[in-house]
This record gives sequence, structure tokens and C-alpha cells, in this order.
Amino acid sequence: MAKISEKEIAHILQHSLDLVLVLDPQDRSLLFINDHGANWLGHTPDELMNAGPFTFLPELTDGELEGLLENLQFVEQGEGMTLVTPVRRNLGSDHDFEFRLQLLEYEGRSYVVANGRDIAERVAVTDQVHNLLADAQIESRQDKTTHLYQRDAFLQIFRELLDQVGPNGLRLTLVAVDMKNLHEINEQFGQSIGDRVLKNMGSLLHHCAGTDDICARFSGRKLCILLPNKGQQDGLVLAEKISRALGKVKYAEFPTLRIHSSAAVAELPEPGEPELLLDKVISKMRELKNPEVAHEVHRLGLVSLQLP
Repeated sequence: MAKISEKEIAHILQHSLDLVLVLDPQDRSLLFINDHGANWLGHTPDELMNAGPFTFLPELTDGELEGLLENLQFVEQGEGMTLVTPVRRNLGSDHDFEFRLQLLEYEGRSYVVANGRDIAERVAVTDQVHNLLADAQIESRQDKTTHLYQRDAFLQIFRELLDQVGPNGLRLTLVAVDMKNLHEINEQFGQSIGDRVLKNMGSLLHHCAGTDDICARFSGRKLCILLPNKGQQDGLVLAEKISRALGKVKYAEFPTLRIHSSAAVAELPEPGEPELLLDKVISKMRELKNPEVAHEVHRLGLVSLQLP
């Protein structure tokens, strides 16, 4: 297979309509900026290459950038990180940009590629697409923020599985996750960041759950996972896996942002109405003071429940 050259890589980046930067992770110097991005900033590429990235990133310090690039080394390959920061044009006001940062290896050397786009422009395009797809979204079984099942679709699946539950039938375990401080995240960091946290939670649940498990957003801050043919211990293992993954979630541009969650795990012993069973699980999550009701297994409040 033919190997792509450095010239060909630069050609691909050059034709992007985003603001594309290539940085040296060691000294944070600017190694490349595409013509489209430089023109939008009101400079030539050579001017910006000589001046460095802080010329047009006024609120980003060298220390903050150094920390971001160091953290990239601990992110799983292909995932990258997101940075939201103002970008300054030569003429005109600052614009809030969202950059996607990825660490790449090429011929034994490390590079950081940052693709940035004006958030206001992105929101306008997103709103237009949402309007065009509004009718289709009404019929969708998927929550548009988390990409998990919506409540109604989840309850339909839940009912179908509960009909098979019994001593000689299906084993079914439920894991309920409560994002306790979602409202505070929205208030402190803004709705767009809250939605981003929800989207990341959806991805995290998909990553942790098995291929046959059913993940859903049951309400604004409550997420659920059904585990067909699995028992309570399987649910506890999954809950602890989610907890460990949550402990690694960090947002470099918001170092104080943390997701405070609790989870309840219950094997469902008999058929019943999904809403009532879920209400029992969620109400039991508040009764952690009674050791006979709940067994605490993790600092985030993961519990094992026996439903009557």
C-alpha cells in the first residue's frame, strides 16, 4: 500500500473549510495553518507561523495549552479532546470557536491537529438541520442528545421483556443512573455544555454496556440500562465499570466540571409495570441510610437492591 507523504497531508488539511492548526506538542509552536483559516483571521499563513498561536487565541495561556497537550497523551487513540476558546480576528470582534484536538504520530514524530469552527456558525447550521428533520425526529426511537433510546421506546421494550420474566423464564436486571448535578452543570457552564455532558454519558453507557443490553434516557437526568439474561451481579459489575469510566471523564477547558452520579442495580423478580418498578428502584436510591435496604459498593453511591 502506498504511503501518504507529508506534502499530501498538508494538501488535505489545506482544503478544509475549518480553521486547521498543526502544533508541536513539545514547544507548542505553530507548524501549519491552512490558507482559509489564515485569511479568515486577516493574516497571511507566514505572519501567523512567525507569531505563534497566542496571537489569535487571546484567552489561552502557554501553561493551559501545555496542560491540554499533555492530557492528549492519555486519551484513547482516535477520540481526541475538545477545546472551546475565543479566536481573535485582525479586524472585528472575537468569535467563540470549538476546536477538536487529536494527537497524531507520523514518521516517529508527534503532532497535534486542531480543527476549529465558529460555534455561532455551527449552531445556525445545526438549527437548520433540526428544523428540516423535526418531523422525522418525532417518530424516532432515539434521544437526539444522548443517542440512547427515548423513554417511550424503552418502556415498550421493557414491557416486552417483563412478560418473559419468571422463575423458569427470563432473568432481567435493571441499572438506573441518576446524574445528580446536571441542573447545576447547565446553570454554571451553559446548556450547550450540559448537552455535551449528556452526549458523552450516552457514549460512555454504549461503551460500557454489552451488545444485548438496552440503554435509554428515561428522563432529563436519569439513564437506564436493561440487561436481558443477566443477574444482579452482572449489573453491579456494569455499574462499577460505569463508575470507573466516569472517574476518568475530564474537561480540560472546565477543570472544575465533575459529574456527580449514583446508580441502583436491581434484578427484577417478577413481571410488572415498568413505570412502577422504576419508581421503586429510584425511590430506593434515596434510602442508602438503611444497610438492610441497600449495600453501598462505591463512593459514588452504587447500590444493590432487592425489590419486594
